Amino acid sequence: MFGTIRKHQTWLWVVIIGVMVVSMATFTQMNRSGNAQRGLGNHGEIDGKPITDAEYQDAWNETALTYFMRFREFPEASGTRNGWNQEQQTYERLFLIRKLEQYNIHADSDSAAAVGSLFLRELGKGENVPMDAFVAQVLQPHQLTSEDFRHFLEHYVAIQQLVSVIGASGALAPPAEIEALYVEGHQEVKAQAVIFSATNYLATIPEPTAAFLGQYYTNEEAKYREPDRMQISYVHFNITNYLADAEQKLGTNLNSQVDDIFHREGTNALTLGKTEAEQRAKIREYIVRGVALTNAYNTALSFQKDMSKDTPHAEDLNTLAKAKGMEVKISKPFDKEYGPSDLELPPNYPVSDLFNLTPDDPFLPAPLRSEDGIYIVAFNKLIPSRVPPLDEIRSRVAADAKEFEATRSAQMSARLFEQSVTNGLAKGQTFAEIISGAKVKPVDLPPFSVSTESLPELEDEVDVNTFKQNVMETQTGKISGLIPTRTGAMVVYVRERLPVDKVKMQADLPNFSKVVRQARQNQAFDMWFAKGFNDAARTIPALQQPQRRS
Repeated sequence: MFGTIRKHQTWLWVVIIGVMVVSMATFTQMNRSGNAQRGLGNHGEIDGKPITDAEYQDAWNETALTYFMRFREFPEASGTRNGWNQEQQTYERLFLIRKLEQYNIHADSDSAAAVGSLFLRELGKGENVPMDAFVAQVLQPHQLTSEDFRHFLEHYVAIQQLVSVIGASGALAPPAEIEALYVEGHQEVKAQAVIFSATNYLATIPEPTAAFLGQYYTNEEAKYREPDRMQISYVHFNITNYLADAEQKLGTNLNSQVDDIFHREGTNALTLGKTEAEQRAKIREYIVRGVALTNAYNTALSFQKDMSKDTPHAEDLNTLAKAKGMEVKISKPFDKEYGPSDLELPPNYPVSDLFNLTPDDPFLPAPLRSEDGIYIVAFNKLIPSRVPPLDEIRSRVAADAKEFEATRSAQMSARLFEQSVTNGLAKGQTFAEIISGAKVKPVDLPPFSVSTESLPELEDEVDVNTFKQNVMETQTGKISGLIPTRTGAMVVYVRERLPVDKVKMQADLPNFSKVVRQARQNQAFDMWFAKGFNDAARTIPALQQPQRRS
């Protein structure tokens, strides 16, 4: 069984720069709604054992952390994403936890500690994130604790062990089959592509008539719909205004802090610069910026407290800023996808949070931290989604209509070329003879296989995986069917299939075998899980009716 987190604290306190505790809030800003407690009730049973409220809540919390691991935000911040259903996922987690108990599988503390350390380092984009900062700025705002995180890690590691146990039979792929799969995925093809692009036909397309333009606009109306946009008012407490004061207040202690961190980090300091002077300078910068950011935040927090009322209004920001001689700026209109270009928001900041602001609830609950300082943000204006009238975007629609016609012309030419090549090859002509008569210039592609990850010659034209699938299904000496591209279509002639390099294959087979067996193992586990969970779902009331939550 796992030891408690107190017995293995070393991984919790890894940090490149000790003082980054004060500035780690910049790595993420979370939704203000929190990870509220789920209601009490009948959660059903699994394997004849009822699910308690505590079990359900714990699994809900672990599932929320799973979501955060994937998307760097919590379910409340974004609703659904990629079909995520929080309730369904919670019951799936409960099913797996029960199976861990049934199979008596428990994670070892060192493995879970290593996973936790890697996760925090990934969260910090290669820099170690202090555990207390993670707890304070990620977990606590969502009513989660370090214990929830510990349980999540325990079960994460144990579930990987469960996959190995359940999927063991699927990993028994015979060597001959693995070798055949290797050949299938690595045998290279030499081919030529003839590309018909809209750009080669655009000059021949006349200006669209009013009738055609109107019809095209009507058919493509959804393409021109502008999403909901908004504008915010904000006061910026720029970090540059606090750097000099921070350095002055640190005084002589600054050099001793730099020395202490430099010696404590040892070889880790190499990530900060090539020379000792560069490393010390970077450490010094981190210390000063950390203190300056904290001072800016405290000032902004005091500003927001002065503005607090039972019934706040967005105009309160202007009133207080004017009294303090500060400037209130208004952002340019922005949507949920890109966010405001005027503000330096933290990476992965959930812009949807800003769209929760309303005239009746105009402020974020706390100042917004960022790399360049602190922001006090207030609702300004919501701009509802709309489709601009044709007269407003006529030139854009006309250009799109011409591009549409040029693409159709390119595709028609490609279809005629495909037919002529098919007929010519059937008559015994070579591909070279056919393209010479057709006056087209093929693109000679470098040898590629199913496992080839990129084809720079074609990546602007076509999805590489779709392209490879079409070509690999084409016989040697034949042409592919018409392959649609982003601006037209192409036809590919398969010249030759090259023999697999036996020496390279033998060198690659050990690792390739591991990949194949891992995939088979996961497949076997997925089949086991699907059957087991579907059986368990029959005793869970919430899964016997339309899902209430997403």
